[in-house]
Amino acid sequence: MTKRIIVVGDKFSEFSNGKDVVTISQLDLITQIPAHIIDTDSHFIVGQGVRDDYAGKVLDNQRRNKNHENKLDLTELQQLTTSAKNAHSHKKMYHNTLIGMAERVEEDSFALPLLIDERCELMADHQTGQHIQGMILVEACRQTFIAITEEFYMAGQAGKSYYVINDMNIKFDNFLFPLPALVNYELLEKDINERRSRFKATIRISQHTTLCATMSVAFTVYPSSVISEKEGLLATDMTHSILQSQITHTLVSDGSTHV
Repeated sequence: MTKRIIVVGDKFSEFSNGKDVVTISQLDLITQIPAHIIDTDSHFIVGQGVRDDYAGKVLDNQRRNKNHENKLDLTELQQLTTSAKNAHSHKKMYHNTLIGMAERVEEDSFALPLLIDERCELMADHQTGQHIQGMILVEACRQTFIAITEEFYMAGQAGKSYYVINDMNIKFDNFLFPLPALVNYELLEKDINERRSRFKATIRISQHTTLCATMSVAFTVYPSSVISEKEGLLATDMTHSILQSQITHTLVSDGSTHV
């Protein structure tokens, strides 16, 4: 009988205690143990936080020690190192992308795997408790609406657009743990023209049969050239206003202003 074990990132070591869960560093050690000591066939399921470079090291161990092949099933770990993360997330560093490739379920409905690397920017400081921090889910939702819009609704403008969030509300229903999870995107409204494109959508993140978070979002997409010019003017105006207020405050403070 095969034993199923979850593998998670090292920062989720607290979550791994007392469960059929190991960290990727622990799996690294397991793949170096002589085969005759491992008496149970084990199938490893990839959870959240696993670094692809650590996964590669574990797979290298397995390849070097052929005696493990009948004991440790690392198929899912192999898939992690070969499957691509979403290329439309607007993140430059690969490990900061939190979502996988999207699958179209219905005309305006999509599903994506949640794929968290513990090196991501939102886990760089610390990890508290056993669950995944809420701000990571907020960022995953943000990446999702950008990625879906660029790939399926504005493919011709991919990489040439500027996203402005008009309204964003998120409800956290349950803790989400470092286990496999799914992101579902549903487009509710769209209004697309040459000058700008407006969208409203609902994004749900679930784990097994449990809904963990729901985001309602409204956003507008502009051509980069249009918003860059407007943003530049607003930035200049605000800088001027702040500096002017400082000059006025200085004059009042030193008594140079006369009534």
